[in-house]
Amino acid sequence: MRLLSLALRDFRGVRDRIVRFPALGTTVVVGDNEVGKSSLVEAFGLVFDLPDDSRSTRIRDIQPVGQDVGPEVTVELTLGNRELSYTKRWLKNRSTELTVVESDGRRRSWTGREAHNEAERLFHQHVDPVLWQTLMVSQGQSLVLPTPADAEPLITAVTAESGTPVDGASMPLVTAVEHEYLRYWTRGGRPTGEFARSEKAMAAAELTAAQALKAMEEVQQDIRRAERLTLDLQDVTGRLTDHLTSVEELRERKKATDEILLRRDSVRARAETARARLENHTRTRVERERLLDEAERFAKTDAELAERRTDAETVARTAVESVHAVEAALAEVVELKDARRTDVQEAERQVSELMDRAELDRLLGQQTELVDVRARIAAAGTVLDRIKVDDALVAALESARAEVVEARAALAAGVPEVSVRRLGAEPVELSGTGLDGGAHQVPSELGFDESAQVLVSGELVVGVPGHVEVTVRAGGEAATLRSRVDEAVRREKDLLKKAGVKDVAAARELLRKADTATAELHEARRTERSLTTGGDPGERIAVLTARLGVGADDDAEAEESGGKQPAVEGVPGQMSLFEEFASPHDTLDFEDFEVPVSAPDDLAGAQRALDEARDALAEVERLLGDAEFAAAQARKAADEDRSEAQQARARSELAGERLAAAVEALEAARAVLDDDAVAAAEAEATGEVEAVLEELTAVQEQADAAGADQLAGELTDALAVAARMQSERDTLRDALRTTEGRLEQAGRDGLATRRDLAELELAGVRAEHDSLQRRAEAARRVHETLSRHRAEAQTKYSEPLQSRIESLGRSVYGPSFRVWLDDDLAVAERELDGARLPVEALSTGAQEQLAIITRLAISHLVSTGESSVPVIFDDALGWSDKARLRDMGALLGRAGDHGQIIILTCMPDRYEYVPKATFIKLDA
Repeated sequence: MRLLSLALRDFRGVRDRIVRFPALGTTVVVGDNEVGKSSLVEAFGLVFDLPDDSRSTRIRDIQPVGQDVGPEVTVELTLGNRELSYTKRWLKNRSTELTVVESDGRRRSWTGREAHNEAERLFHQHVDPVLWQTLMVSQGQSLVLPTPADAEPLITAVTAESGTPVDGASMPLVTAVEHEYLRYWTRGGRPTGEFARSEKAMAAAELTAAQALKAMEEVQQDIRRAERLTLDLQDVTGRLTDHLTSVEELRERKKATDEILLRRDSVRARAETARARLENHTRTRVERERLLDEAERFAKTDAELAERRTDAETVARTAVESVHAVEAALAEVVELKDARRTDVQEAERQVSELMDRAELDRLLGQQTELVDVRARIAAAGTVLDRIKVDDALVAALESARAEVVEARAALAAGVPEVSVRRLGAEPVELSGTGLDGGAHQVPSELGFDESAQVLVSGELVVGVPGHVEVTVRAGGEAATLRSRVDEAVRREKDLLKKAGVKDVAAARELLRKADTATAELHEARRTERSLTTGGDPGERIAVLTARLGVGADDDAEAEESGGKQPAVEGVPGQMSLFEEFASPHDTLDFEDFEVPVSAPDDLAGAQRALDEARDALAEVERLLGDAEFAAAQARKAADEDRSEAQQARARSELAGERLAAAVEALEAARAVLDDDAVAAAEAEATGEVEAVLEELTAVQEQADAAGADQLAGELTDALAVAARMQSERDTLRDALRTTEGRLEQAGRDGLATRRDLAELELAGVRAEHDSLQRRAEAARRVHETLSRHRAEAQTKYSEPLQSRIESLGRSVYGPSFRVWLDDDLAVAERELDGARLPVEALSTGAQEQLAIITRLAISHLVSTGESSVPVIFDDALGWSDKARLRDMGALLGRAGDHGQIIILTCMPDRYEYVPKATFIKLDA
């Protein structure tokens, strides 16, 4: 198997990505944490494991949180001599598509479950699951050494490469070689005895000679260093003297220019003050112009909306009178509506008399609207609590209805249908069991010229008393068909009872109404959030009262009337839509629904009275609209006209409020400063700014001529340079003293004589050690040769894999690297530089490197067969040092010559030494 490309869409955090892999070689996929590297491996496993209709938690976990999308994976790969393109999408718009191109060019395609089954068959036909799990290293598993004894392709490969075992040598020869070997080496392969002592003496002599030679080299370096430091010190001292002279000159020039800079700063401060005063007067003029324009525009809008309001209310009254004449039963509701409209008109008159504080009134209106919206939210919640129907229940009802129809159709087709008609005067009686008259009950007796059609699933008796009796019995399958009908009907009735409806159509209607109520609830909540975006209206009312200068008594009054709104209790309804959901047992007594009437003498009280009157009017209009809609289609037109009148009235009132606010703001501004004074103040400030700017320009020209702005920076830079040169001079002086002290000490120690004596001693020790080393190496070669031949006889089965592991490992650890395998072909022990240790005793980095080498060896053995698979490492080599990373990188590069190696990492520096690697960068 070779993986050619992998495409992910809406998979965990991956929106849309495609990654293409070379069929041969080492590929390094680089990306930051959480960019989706491990998702590539997970996606490849899921596409072959789970069908597109799976509801596994593994599928739900890969869907992006909060998104209604379907995760999709497309993989292109080779299996045997075939090329496959396999696409699968789960959860939403599920689909599976498989295209296979044979070696002769023939193309075949499958979709749906057939595509999944064919892909699963091909994958298991060509890929051994144990080998695939062995060579795919998931994140955090790089330290686990593989035990691939159950991998059939590997067993086939090692069996094919294993040969005839080599016979061992005779025991006397082995004993003699062992004895000679142990004279020079321990069983672990370390030097011992005379040979070990010779090595220690050789190392000590080499160390002494090297130290003496190094000491002489250091003396020569100190001589050259002292000469160089003397020259550098003289140069720095001369440059420092010249530089300090120029620093003094800069100080004198700066003192002469400081007075000019002080005068410029004073003029600049006055210029900033004059400019700020001009900006304030300019803003005042612009604001005055805006207020004039706003008042004129709001006056025009108010006149237009008042005319529209009059027209809309005239149409609404005409429609109400027409409906009232048609439906006498609604007279009581219409009368109540007229009374509420009178209350609204009276409340509007009260509010109009107190519009001199329009802004405060607007805030109170906003607070009242917030109360109304919350009442709508409560009403919508009440409606939703009453409805028991949901999508699943409706689907179950529809399924049950279909089962009833299907069962009755099967009953009609499988049992006899008997038609009985009375022709004469004699009575005809019908009786029996298992009778079904379809939509009608089976009569017990037929009238003259009356007929009945009966499906007989049990026994039907047709009798004419005193004359004849006919018995009709159904066949053997009738009882089964009848039980199916009874069961389907029972299940349908249970579901209808659970939903609280009489039929499926009623359930669908309730579900539609629940959707409408939910939409209204969401809209009301959005309105509530928009009304409270700027903060609590009560707090803003308190701030506005303080800003308008209202007395303490007025503040208390405003807070009592507008700062807090009473809780909404006993509201019978909020909108005509919800009345549709009322239970037929619910009643609403208009006499019990009383709206408090007050005659407030302050704006807050008048506003509350107006809001309460409008709420009462809206409630009555809602009740009237519901009744008219249920009674006749004509009521719909009246509702639309009334709604238009309400909107026109609201727009007109809002325009009036804005006009009053604009006029009040304009009058307040004129009370502070009239229009002519605003223009005069701006002109005066402009002249003052121009005069100060002329003076500032003259002072700036003097400063530029003297170069005052540059002198401070130049002096600072010169002082910094002087400090740096002084530090450099002191450092050179200290270094010269230290070097001269070391030279004096070396002259007293006699280092040249020590070097000559050490070299003579090293020559003698080396001659003796070379002789012993030749004998020891000869003994070790003979011992290793005999040991190797004996081991070959014991490892014929594991030798091919062991050879591959050792061959790859020696390119990293050197020629002394060896391993031993257990019965499961897992690495049990490792030998390096004569030290043989169990795998558990190795360091974390060594265990990880050994696990990677073992998997590469397995891949090399099976790479030529049809059952080969890619080697995948997710976040490996995290425990290796710099030198081992270089060697492991070279090994991974060579391994790519025999197969497909895929590495996933967030640390590309670990793999910078992999030759011929293909790097793929994944962006977030």
